[in-house]
Amino acid sequence: MSKPTEYFQNDKYASSRLLNLIKNVNTSLDISIGSDKLPFFIRCSGCLDGCKKLLKKDIQIRFILQSPPKSVQDYKQLASIASKVKYLEGIQGLSAISDSEYFNFESNPTGPQNQEVYSTRNKNILSIAKKSFDTLFLHAISYLETSTQSGEEFNIFPPSLRFKVDQEVSDQIVYFLNHSKFVYIYSSIGRMLLGYQNYLEQFDQVLTKAKVNQHKGIRWITSIQTRNDLRLVKNLLQMGIQIRHTLDRPPFDFALSDKYFACTIERSDENKLVIDNLLLNDDHTNLTFYNMIFEKLWESAMDAEDRIKEMERVNDDNIAVISDSNESLHKLFELFTLVKREVLIILPSTNGFFRTELSGGFKKLDRIGAKGIRIRVLTLHDQENSSEIQKIKARYANINFRDLEQTNTSFNRIMVFDKENTVIWEVKDDNQLKFTDALGKAIFIDGVKTSQTIASIFDNLWAQTEILSRLKEAHEKVKLHDKMQRNFMDLVAHELRTPLQSILGITEILKKDIQNKDQNFMLQIIMSNARRLRRLSENILDITRLEGNILYLNKEAFNLNELIKTTISDYITNLEYNKSISFEYKNFDKEYVVVADKFRITQVIQNLVDNSIRFTKSKGKIVLILSEKTVHSKEIIVLSVTDNGEALRPEILSKLYTKFSSDSYYGVGIGLYLCRKIIEAHHGRIWAINNRNESGCTFNFGIPRQG
Repeated sequence: MSKPTEYFQNDKYASSRLLNLIKNVNTSLDISIGSDKLPFFIRCSGCLDGCKKLLKKDIQIRFILQSPPKSVQDYKQLASIASKVKYLEGIQGLSAISDSEYFNFESNPTGPQNQEVYSTRNKNILSIAKKSFDTLFLHAISYLETSTQSGEEFNIFPPSLRFKVDQEVSDQIVYFLNHSKFVYIYSSIGRMLLGYQNYLEQFDQVLTKAKVNQHKGIRWITSIQTRNDLRLVKNLLQMGIQIRHTLDRPPFDFALSDKYFACTIERSDENKLVIDNLLLNDDHTNLTFYNMIFEKLWESAMDAEDRIKEMERVNDDNIAVISDSNESLHKLFELFTLVKREVLIILPSTNGFFRTELSGGFKKLDRIGAKGIRIRVLTLHDQENSSEIQKIKARYANINFRDLEQTNTSFNRIMVFDKENTVIWEVKDDNQLKFTDALGKAIFIDGVKTSQTIASIFDNLWAQTEILSRLKEAHEKVKLHDKMQRNFMDLVAHELRTPLQSILGITEILKKDIQNKDQNFMLQIIMSNARRLRRLSENILDITRLEGNILYLNKEAFNLNELIKTTISDYITNLEYNKSISFEYKNFDKEYVVVADKFRITQVIQNLVDNSIRFTKSKGKIVLILSEKTVHSKEIIVLSVTDNGEALRPEILSKLYTKFSSDSYYGVGIGLYLCRKIIEAHHGRIWAINNRNESGCTFNFGIPRQG
């Protein structure tokens, strides 16, 4: 059986993994292949044979290819192993999806030695991959359609550009810039961004000529409305481009040089603006006319530096609510393009995390991070998919990930750019594959105040994750230490038991045979201390059972009065040789019958009395008092053990019943801790107080009469 998820970087392993997937198909097989991976698939003879066997079993096999095979022979081979074949521009690499496994062989432009093979049986990823293929297959075109339809670009993930520029048009724009002596541009801020993204090199060449008086430079008129616009404008100003602001959005965009008037014609193609026509006109009259218009616009426009100062004086945040997901994606891309220092992201769900990974979102962020921009991403902890998620995170060295605990069910995605711009995006359907279907309304906040506030909250959450991580680590260490401690105590207790039994047995025999009083007295001391050690070992064993939840109560009805007197009579016969302590009973004339574990209550009485004896001097007195009271309609029987020995110090009184808490060189502080555990197991309470008017202290415990 294969592992849930595997990574390889080798064609041989890719062939083996893909062949194994095909052999284990039960119901369906979906395969998408880019042009670069088609030869690999064709050469995989075992894969072709495997697909033929599946077809004989009436299992459906669907193919999506980037383009029709160049070889007729290749097409015939694919047609012979496929139920359906479709084509879709933009398909890359090789992906295969069966009913139980997802396989992906990525294309890597850096060379075949760096190509990654990814295989997983993770149900979440498998579900998303299946939906992705279904959507792509729906929009793909069949072989017969390729002759009548152009390959319309379709992408279920966010577009990489607001504009799609035809290569011929792009070449003409470069020619226009390179063969000019001055450049005047009147455009929207979106076209300015297009220039910033695609023609910086040409701008730089023009401005270099201007520095040596071989060119008059670039003048640009646009409408600067948001702080995000400011960042773009500042970047171009720093390069040396002269910019002015106008309140009015231009009716159409145009550019002028000494030789040409230029105007582009654009059309909408799904979620992109496609520029596939450029009008270049060298008519002298036309150039003169538009040059005059530009100069008038330039004179009436505000200098960009003044506009920047004006906008920066205004502290109010600019908030825009956008319902169209495609438009939101365009604006978001602009923010990613212009970011300079830091991006903060909160991914609100596991599906959102996988959606970002499959869309290539993390790869884009990783490339941004490689430029020195700090990328921090908070994700929700998901124990079920933890292994899969950690493997994905490990692939991106330039992204800092941390996990948040799932304390709420909010699914809003939050992004902060340079603590100046914030995007809060509603996730309306987290089960959708396409970003545009999964995400709803987006709030774009262009303002320092709000962005810094949200960034501050993000920083606090980030710090909390670090604290939580350290606490978890410390907790694990404490648990390990506590386990080692319990094991050690258990070992010591067991090791003490056997020799103590021998010591007590042999001493008892010797005591009967030896008549010498002095020798008998010394044997009595040995027996007294051996019993104390035995009781200590029993307490240690009981504590390890209690903390391991393996100590069970055997409840029965018994007379508490008689149990106390029997326990005390054993003490009287075994009192330490240098003490003469008297015991007094109060309220013992009334019979108190309780339902409890008789053996465990005996342990509690022994520990409380033993504790009083230790701190009571010779010829002291211990008083045992029984009483009853009603608490929350329950009858509670209370035993109080009062001595006239030493009082307890205040600092020890507050932690008297905690483990290893001791007020003297007597004992190790586990007897009273065991008492507390036993009484609490009986749903009772145990406490101690110093006597007010007399020396000594009083130990009390109360348990329900009916258990």
